[in-house]
Amino acid sequence: MFDHLSVGVRDLSAARIFYDAFLAPLGHAANSVSAAELAYGPGGTAALFYLYPVSGEQVVGLGTHIAFSADDRAAVDAAYAAALEGGATSVRPAGLHPDIAADYYGAILFDPDGNKLEIVAGTMH
Repeated sequence: MFDHLSVGVRDLSAARIFYDAFLAPLGHAANSVSAAELAYGPGGTAALFYLYPVSGEQVVGLGTHIAFSADDRAAVDAAYAAALEGGATSVRPAGLHPDIAADYYGAILFDPDGNKLEIVAGTMH
């Protein structure tokens, strides 16, 4: 359904530090870097997730929520820890959340720009 996702950030250099650490445990790396955008994809090959600089007080869309797949619980834990270390705010800590789904293991947080991120290992259905 989707070809790619793009998210606005206030400071592209700071966002790169955050997302390099956050996405590494999930198997994604930067593959295209310029002053106008930063692109991430699996193993640094395909461009699926883009960051671009925006100005103004509100850089995130109200209600925007991006969920990233993790291969296992350890990857969820590692990405969550990297996000917190990089300045993210926790909404739901990494762990089992049976209120979402019986085998759901994940975490939800806000990145430093206020984008809502989810990391999921296990099914939501």
